[in-house]
Amino acid sequence: MAQAAIVRRMAAARTTTDAGAWGLAMAAVGTLAAVLVLARQARPVVEAAAWSWRFAEQTPTPIIGPIGTARLAGWVLLVAALVAGWRLAAALGAGAAALAELAVLMTGVRDHAGPGWHLLLAVVVAVPLCGSLLLAANGGREQRPLPGRFWAAAAAVGLCAALSAAGTPLVAERFGDSIFISNIPVARIGFGALAFIALFSLVAVSRLPAAVRRRAVVLLATLAVVLATTQLGYDRSFMSVVDYPVLRNQPVMALVLPAVAATVVLALGALAVRLREGPAVMDCSPGDHLRSS
Repeated sequence: MAQAAIVRRMAAARTTTDAGAWGLAMAAVGTLAAVLVLARQARPVVEAAAWSWRFAEQTPTPIIGPIGTARLAGWVLLVAALVAGWRLAAALGAGAAALAELAVLMTGVRDHAGPGWHLLLAVVVAVPLCGSLLLAANGGREQRPLPGRFWAAAAAVGLCAALSAAGTPLVAERFGDSIFISNIPVARIGFGALAFIALFSLVAVSRLPAAVRRRAVVLLATLAVVLATTQLGYDRSFMSVVDYPVLRNQPVMALVLPAVAATVVLALGALAVRLREGPAVMDCSPGDHLRSS
């Protein structure tokens, strides 16, 4: 009976630890996703500013419009709430953003990025942030703050994503009255920015405890798959790397494919974490605890 009680305690302790680690990992990856979405909303502004700086005589065209301005302002507030430690407010804001984007989609408002893209961005932020709060509430634990080095790396992620939008105007060249843009340097800047985003994201999660870090890597891989597969459906989605998306005229498939791919990656990653940590717990048998006591 004593051994059975110890086994039950160990199982309960593992469940509590597992939920807490997943909760903090969700909070970390949700924060990185929010920073990335904010950077994505700021990219048109950065690009327009770079064009005006390189070719000042050109009259700037409207940059993002009223809806885009509202999006940018909303994501600024959401990231500010995360920085201040107001995760509940940020999670509610992400949920509200998803509902607002659904309303935009349902009302048929024209969106240059394609139907559903901004809705998907809001969802990939809302799901981990809300999930982290639910796990914390279920376990009766307070949300632990993210370390300062995590925030430094997250800021680097956002800067890389936003400032790389200036790549096209910076490599553009004038020939008479025409402006020539070479696709090769633009592609190099885009892929280089993606490499730095991936690097700084891994640096950010490396600041977390080991158990949390493993889960955060799984969630990061899931997020990366979502952003990569959505490039197949939208002309100017997260970053302009794919010029002619193969699923541009299939909006439903452009949303279903990322969801399926993300589910597969998340399931395989969670299984890998389970297998990685399972033996470490099972090696410590109840008899060992009895002998040590």
